[in-house]
Amino acid sequence: MRILIIGCGSIGSVLATAVQDMPEVDRIYVTDQSKDFAVHLIEDLDKAEYIDNENGKLSKILGEIDLAVEAASQDAARRFIPFALENGVDVMVMSVGVFADDAFRERCFTLAKRHRSRIYVPSGSICGTDGLHSASAAGISEVHLTTRKGPKGLKGAPGLAQRGIDVDALTEATVVFEGNARDAASQFPKNLNVAATVSLLGVGFDQTRVTIICDPTTERNAHTLVVKGEFGELKCETHNVPSPRTPSTSYLAALSAVAAIKRILGNVWIGV
Repeated sequence: MRILIIGCGSIGSVLATAVQDMPEVDRIYVTDQSKDFAVHLIEDLDKAEYIDNENGKLSKILGEIDLAVEAASQDAARRFIPFALENGVDVMVMSVGVFADDAFRERCFTLAKRHRSRIYVPSGSICGTDGLHSASAAGISEVHLTTRKGPKGLKGAPGLAQRGIDVDALTEATVVFEGNARDAASQFPKNLNVAATVSLLGVGFDQTRVTIICDPTTERNAHTLVVKGEFGELKCETHNVPSPRTPSTSYLAALSAVAAIKRILGNVWIGV
């Protein structure tokens, strides 16, 4: 398999290092806004090559790529996902909050069907997606995601500015958002990709409830998923170690991308 990794941040760097050791992967292409950052990342990865996105260089290698992994931002997802799908390339999306835009999501899903490409969305920094997926085969009455992060993990989110909240001034755990997953994904684009994943698996962006808590006493990113329906009720809690490089991103999110690629490469799928 030949893989293109778009974005060499906290997720892309973990992923590039991991796939280097996978015998099924024979070539890794990486691209990033910062050439120096990307080149430094792959210095010790003999399978990896940097691709400059300027002057159409990326489009020239699409015919050699089996899987493109977006691990950069919602803006990058908007730019690269349709481009890859139109060229028949499978894509893995980490900035899944971009799919809160109904028109963009339907465009991508249609392109995937038309060009026989696949779109993969890893579970990210949350557990319980397998149970939610199973529960969706029958009726679901409630999906509620509660996310708790420290100030570093939420700082800079547009949703905070809209509410005039200075997370550095908080002295106790404070609810900074209460609403649906569509608004959470747009107002906290670097923080709530899990809300989008949960929405796609369950009852949709408008019916999925989201609560975001900023807690100055914690250094972990925690998610609690509650699902109720005909199957019964499930409650899953995840307490994540944040990425040292990007506090808004949990290390588990990067590991979920690694696990997803191993699954794609394998012939036996457990827990489908």
